[in-house]
Amino acid sequence: MARLAVFVDGGYVEGLRTRQFRRLRLRLDIQMLAEHVRQVVVEATPEPLDLFRTYYYTCPPFQPDPPTDDDRYRTAGYRRFVKALTQLPRFQVREGHLRQVDARENQRPTFVQKQVDLLLGLDAALLAGRQIVTHIAVVAGDGDFVPVLDVAKSEGVSVWLFHGPRSTYAYDLWLAADERHEMDEAFMRDIARAPG
Repeated sequence: MARLAVFVDGGYVEGLRTRQFRRLRLRLDIQMLAEHVRQVVVEATPEPLDLFRTYYYTCPPFQPDPPTDDDRYRTAGYRRFVKALTQLPRFQVREGHLRQVDARENQRPTFVQKQVDLLLGLDAALLAGRQIVTHIAVVAGDGDFVPVLDVAKSEGVSVWLFHGPRSTYAYDLWLAADERHEMDEAFMRDIARAPG
């Protein structure tokens, strides 16, 4: 039986939600995202397809020392979110960390995710190289993932890219995928949590 692994760059998905689709004010359901991705791939695959696992890549929020009450609240919310994801069947959460790269006086600091791309790349390459999966779906936009897609394809794995609008992904990543699917407004509404 064909098997699919889904790799979700959490920072990318959150960026789509808060920037490209901000006006929709959606709260996304990551389990629904993985299921929606699986359904799209299943509809295009002539053979039965089993979901092997969904990998979700993220970073805990930066917490200064000493943390403020807002920092503690944000971190507690993040921990609840990660705990909920790890309790879902066939879900694996991988965490990198944030590094502060800009701390100019009187300006908000800038942070970048570290290790997230590497973790995703290693997981995808190992699953493809060991022929554990026959299909991978990557929800991302970063051109750094091109080698990951190339390695998976060289191992005979069918590679899907799920991406946002054109301005949100690297064109070379789009070119590297076998199949592409845009996560447009309808897609985002389909994976939104019910209000309440």
